[in-house]
Amino acid sequence: MKPIGKHERLADRLSDIIIRLNQGERLKVDDLADEYKVSIRTIKRDFNRLSMLFFSETGQYYRLDKAKQGYLNTREIQRFANFASVADLLPEIDRKFFQDKLNQSILVKGFEYENIKNKKQAFDAINQAINDNKIITFNYKKVRQSSTDNSPNNKTQTNKNKTYTLAPYHLLNKNGIWYVVGLYEQQQRIFCFTQIENLSVTDEQFDCDETIKAEMINTDSLFFGNRISEIIVQVSHTVAGYFERRDLLPNQEIIRKTENGDLLLACKNVNAREVVPIVQYWIPHLRIISPSEVQGQMEQGLRDYLGK
Repeated sequence: MKPIGKHERLADRLSDIIIRLNQGERLKVDDLADEYKVSIRTIKRDFNRLSMLFFSETGQYYRLDKAKQGYLNTREIQRFANFASVADLLPEIDRKFFQDKLNQSILVKGFEYENIKNKKQAFDAINQAINDNKIITFNYKKVRQSSTDNSPNNKTQTNKNKTYTLAPYHLLNKNGIWYVVGLYEQQQRIFCFTQIENLSVTDEQFDCDETIKAEMINTDSLFFGNRISEIIVQVSHTVAGYFERRDLLPNQEIIRKTENGDLLLACKNVNAREVVPIVQYWIPHLRIISPSEVQGQMEQGLRDYLGK
């Protein structure tokens, strides 16, 4: 029997890792090293080979962005893993060519991801600060939201820079946008990565609260203030399948399915501004049941818009 070569073993391990990421697993580097009987350094190199995937979490743990979970079939995973296992042997121009070809086939129906190549050094520095539990300081160019769209991704006008000192807990990718999540003056805060300037990693360390970190990681919300404990949304049976297939609302939980096929969904610990735009997109198939004032405010906003 022909012995299994180095690249075949690597491709098999990468395939297994990609399958688990594709299924939504959150993978810990130390656990993977024990499981595959390799060093932690080897596992970190594996994830470097998979850097073309879109991660919502990197460092000690890795998780694929929710928007990218479940899109890869078995053939694509194998092809992707085989490429990643030999990518180091290819000249840079060939690596880029094949990576682009792979991305054309497997990174489909997603969001348009922002380009952060020119800020890679800052991104790596923040990631390392998270792993080392080190305080960071930076200037932040705040975005002034318009009166008609209060979503975090709405970029209209900018205010003057402000300096922040942050205990960084988490790098998050939401709808193609990278965010830094951490504690500022003991309050959970979120910052758009590309608006961070003059980054400095200090020598000061902080004690990472694992309970707070788990809360940051497990929530779909981008708002850490003014949250509503629960928003109930009714989904028409005509589109219920989309919401059963995957979570389209933040922190979505299915309460029950009615006899006619409608769904009652609960969005827990979210800001209304994260739910209302999605409900508006799905009109007339979605309706906010509770709190009733959120539905009322949305309807008034639509009346004001149509009356202009």
